[in-house]
Amino acid sequence: MADVTFPQRANVLIIGDFNVGKSTLINYQRTKQFDNTIVPTIEIEPSTISVTVNGKNMIITVKDSPGVKEDSIKYGRFVFPEFQNCAVIVFVYDKTHRPSFDQITYLKHMVDELVNRRMECILVGNKCDIAKDDDVTFEVGHERCAELKMDLFIETSAKKGTNVEELFREAALRLKDMELEFGSTKVLPESENTPKSCQC
Repeated sequence: MADVTFPQRANVLIIGDFNVGKSTLINYQRTKQFDNTIVPTIEIEPSTISVTVNGKNMIITVKDSPGVKEDSIKYGRFVFPEFQNCAVIVFVYDKTHRPSFDQITYLKHMVDELVNRRMECILVGNKCDIAKDDDVTFEVGHERCAELKMDLFIETSAKKGTNVEELFREAALRLKDMELEFGSTKVLPESENTPKSCQC
């Protein structure tokens, strides 16, 4: 089968507050290593990553975004147009920082206001490895996911790698489910290294 690249709108966009680990999650999926030297994202940054789905490696485009600023003209100029250029949005908060969790409601309302087509939304509670500083429990995150009518809730650790592969696999599965609207995935040669994932 010939490789077919996703059309422009079949991307994954990652959004959330400052320092919640958006860039680190992407980097871990690409390198399988934690990097604490990543600099803050100041504009939309696309990355191409491979994900193992049903025994095959597929390539998806993931777009990183700056930390959210309510009523920021710059944030709106860079990020809001991307809502129309993706099929899956991943909302990330820091489990150890309650204000980052509270920002999720604002972001989801903005997506609902600006997008009037099918959209898959995934809620991610990052930094689940820091249990002693847990400001947002799994139960609270799961409830918010249901309240905002999102499609999936998952907790991750970009430091330990917990559920990072599973997160991007879920995103890729949702892209594949939307093939009739956006086209087909690009299949890569199978990799010998399949990263492990575990539940929080």
